[in-house]
Amino acid sequence: MAKWVDLVDEIIVVDSRSTDGTLTLIRSHLQHPNLRIIERDRGLYASWNEGIAAAKGDWIYVSTAGDIIGREHLARLLAAGVDTDADVVVSPQRFVDETGAPIVDGPFVNPAIHKALAPFGQVVVPPLLVRLFAFRKAKPNALLGSCASDLFKGSFLRARPFPTDYGTHGDTAWTLRHSGEMSLCLVPVAGADFCIHAKEPVSEAVDLKSILDQIFLREARGELPAAHAALAALALGTRMAAIERSKRWRQRPRTISNYLGFMSAAVRYLWLRARLQMVETKLERALLVQLRARGNQTLVG
Repeated sequence: MAKWVDLVDEIIVVDSRSTDGTLTLIRSHLQHPNLRIIERDRGLYASWNEGIAAAKGDWIYVSTAGDIIGREHLARLLAAGVDTDADVVVSPQRFVDETGAPIVDGPFVNPAIHKALAPFGQVVVPPLLVRLFAFRKAKPNALLGSCASDLFKGSFLRARPFPTDYGTHGDTAWTLRHSGEMSLCLVPVAGADFCIHAKEPVSEAVDLKSILDQIFLREARGELPAAHAALAALALGTRMAAIERSKRWRQRPRTISNYLGFMSAAVRYLWLRARLQMVETKLERALLVQLRARGNQTLVG
């Protein structure tokens, strides 16, 4: 942070009543005329929201312990946001462990939107295409990555706090909730590190799936303009069919009747998934053609 502290108008530190000397370290090493420290109870997104609400700047950068962004990259994101007037500026991130060593193996990948729109260079993605990628394949897709490599327009973010009822997936839920009203500027350059902290195995795969199901089912039901509604209904139906298929598979005892019920649910899910993929592919191609026709791109050196 010391490498870019002079670029920002204010710094807000939210501390969850730490007892490991964090605040002492911050007060002795972090020098800024507009430094503010907020102490509050634990809660990741509640802490974010309190800090964001206190911020006065036109643009807001959010990071957690261990996340690092380079001076040049922060300036790059700011320039992209100012030039395009996008609501959110996102970029791919590098994954590191708590020692700062790169993580090259494992499940950590950048959102698919970066690869899909790579040929455009720096590009502003309109809300309809943002929503398509957010709900793509009837899954809740985390377009923001970790936020460590993103920049938010202050007025947009302050008016839309992060949900606090989805565990550690509040930023994913936030993306889905506001995707239909969000313009997203993609900067295809990595310049920030997201620190993967060692965690206790608090959630099994089934628990994670349950959380993601809740996010999708709740956030897909919002009021939408006609352009969004039909596709959203199909995606919602596909996700519900997937949930029903899983429910039938876990049903006991393994009777012929239960097995036939599972087969019926599986066939319905596969049919809806194929239909959704066809509709999404057609819409995505049409939107990308429009994007090219608008010449809405700026290559980043």
